[in-house]
Amino acid sequence: MLDRIRTAIMAPQELIKFRNDKAIFATLFIMFFALLMTVGPALRVLQFNGISNQTRSEIRENFQYPPSGCAIEDAQVVCEEGAHELFETSIFNLSFNVFIDGGDTYDIDRYEGNHVVFIEDKMYISFDQLMVQQSFISKEISSMHPDIHNLDFDVTTETRTAFFSSIYNTIDQEIEGYMSVWLTVSVIAEFLSGILLFMVFVLLNSFLIQRRLQKVRFKQMYVMMSYASTLLFVVLIFNQLIMFNFILFIILLFVGFRQTSKLAFELQKRLYS
Repeated sequence: MLDRIRTAIMAPQELIKFRNDKAIFATLFIMFFALLMTVGPALRVLQFNGISNQTRSEIRENFQYPPSGCAIEDAQVVCEEGAHELFETSIFNLSFNVFIDGGDTYDIDRYEGNHVVFIEDKMYISFDQLMVQQSFISKEISSMHPDIHNLDFDVTTETRTAFFSSIYNTIDQEIEGYMSVWLTVSVIAEFLSGILLFMVFVLLNSFLIQRRLQKVRFKQMYVMMSYASTLLFVVLIFNQLIMFNFILFIILLFVGFRQTSKLAFELQKRLYS
């Protein structure tokens, strides 16, 4: 594998010598880099020290106040029947919609995507971005941060600061309390999205170039393009770790794309010169 990585970065034209590798080996090669994509998100979870000021500002600005009379009293939801969306936020690159529901039964099918629902005396967190059947965890509101045991949504200018502090404190505590869950979900979601992104790029690139260079079998093209995409994979992995600025990211992406172009030009030269 190291030989193929070194060749892909230093001299992608020479990847032709690996064209007869098994397709399963090339697929495992892609999966290896998809796994490395999870390092950045995993580190962000492990280094969590409270939601960022930017996230706090977004919650405050986008908060949708439910109907008058809605509240949590003694860790029990008191509200008009029906789900009322409060806000949308992103936790470790996973977007969640937060609801308060005046009903008496939690029905997972009533909500789409990842969501957090406060209903009766419980909170439910559901994940729907793992390409598997929707699943959820539940928790008694009384076991959550004390600030949320009594929360009046009829907010005034005088109570607004304390109101949002209660929400921020609760979010921080619940993330820290379910750290292993967030870590698992973030890693799985990033791994699956990495595989999807890499496979689509490699397969599409292989298909387009193989259509132009029809003397090369698709399986051989797939193998070579899997290796030739190494630098692109590396750029995306490091971007997850240190977040390049936009201009640098575009430049590095261009360099990564050039590696596959070099291989394509070399194939064309050997076949038609």
